[in-house]
Amino acid sequence: MKFLSASPGTGFAIVAAAMLSGQALQAADAPTYSKDVAPILNRSCVSCHRPGEIAPMSLLSYETVRPWSKALKRKVVSREMPPWFAEKEHSVKFRNDMSLSEAEIDIIARWVDAGAPKGNDADLPPAPKYVDGWSHPKGIEPDYIIPMPVAYQIPAEGEVPNISFYVKSPFSEDKFFEAAEMRPGNRAVVHHAGAYARTLPAGTQFDAAGRIVRQANAAGGRARSEQQAVEEDRDITFGVARLVSFSPGRGFEYYRVGAGKKLATDKYIDIGMHYQPIGKPQTDQTRLGLWFQRVPMTHEVVQIGIYDSQIVEGAELVATGDSMRKPAIPNIPPYAGNWSITGIWPVKEDATLLSIEPHMHFRGKDVEYKLIYPDGREQPLMKQSKYEHGWQINHELAEPLKMPAGSKVVAYGHYDNSLNNRFNPAPHQEVFWSEQSWDEMYHPYIEITYDNRDLTKTQTTQQQQQQ
Repeated sequence: MKFLSASPGTGFAIVAAAMLSGQALQAADAPTYSKDVAPILNRSCVSCHRPGEIAPMSLLSYETVRPWSKALKRKVVSREMPPWFAEKEHSVKFRNDMSLSEAEIDIIARWVDAGAPKGNDADLPPAPKYVDGWSHPKGIEPDYIIPMPVAYQIPAEGEVPNISFYVKSPFSEDKFFEAAEMRPGNRAVVHHAGAYARTLPAGTQFDAAGRIVRQANAAGGRARSEQQAVEEDRDITFGVARLVSFSPGRGFEYYRVGAGKKLATDKYIDIGMHYQPIGKPQTDQTRLGLWFQRVPMTHEVVQIGIYDSQIVEGAELVATGDSMRKPAIPNIPPYAGNWSITGIWPVKEDATLLSIEPHMHFRGKDVEYKLIYPDGREQPLMKQSKYEHGWQINHELAEPLKMPAGSKVVAYGHYDNSLNNRFNPAPHQEVFWSEQSWDEMYHPYIEITYDNRDLTKTQTTQQQQQQ
């Protein structure tokens, strides 16, 4: 009997060929950027990952994505990116949900493992259209841009108090807008910003920068510090409505057809700025962009703070009756690891819920919203077991939710002022409630429309009365 034999080199060649054949089959089955990965990035990433935006690199093309492919895999597999923290099993569906499905994460991981192949250009989806400097998803420039009255100088160091710059409404008639964006001129120093429509007392005077000028307090004859001026100037305003705000993860708002926010002709626009010095003198001139409604308005969008009453560690705090004043909250004690607060807002007339926006600072631990119907049924709205203070996201409902009169919206929050909180700057100290990030806030906001306040019917009635 004769045995066929082969040289050692032949065996290695057969194994190598088999391996190469397997790799070729794997590469043939691998996702490609053009067909599989680009659509995912376009939907969930490029709104921030494009030139001039907050993200550090562009993900608009294969050439800009390829060098970051391994980092991209790490971030999506760990679910650090895209930033989205509402838990699907305890939340309603949101139309601005940027999170990736398990299937999408798997596509990106397999694409990277296969060497990040480009694929065929013919498979590329249409590139998203944006106007440079603005975030409207249809690539439309604002109809009107309102800048801060001056370019403000931010010092290299120190604590900069919140500053309000006032601009009179430039319109000769009331305006409703379908979208708005707060656009910092210098993101490096803008911690957050907001634009508010305010009514100011007659005779209010301003300096050249648009800041309120007032004399020393007549009762005490004292001069005010800049921080006192900011706080007292806010106290003299009334009829306030938030137009839009900027913070990490937000800055652009887009309302539904027929609904929008109102800027009345007699209002002042309060451009409220919170700056944080970065070690070098800086300059900023933030802008407000407005896109007007192109169809008849039916309902005005209103922001509501969930603090008509509050329960803090078992003690109930009740508001004074002023809708713009929340109850005074006790300070958070040192080393408190699970300090609780609950905000309650009664729905006094039929309303429709449009969005949910919690706001906390470094000690924010978790937050949860529920709707409790008049018959006691509970509807989960949104839950974050791990609140992320670095991303202040406005969660827009995929389908507006009807809230009948007699319901109540309840917002539960917890704070961690213990050593276990790696973001905690001073667990040995009690925590005060103020604007600075090392202090705390509890602002559980929602945006709604009131069902029976139909603007078309109101306008018809007004016209009939005039006739």
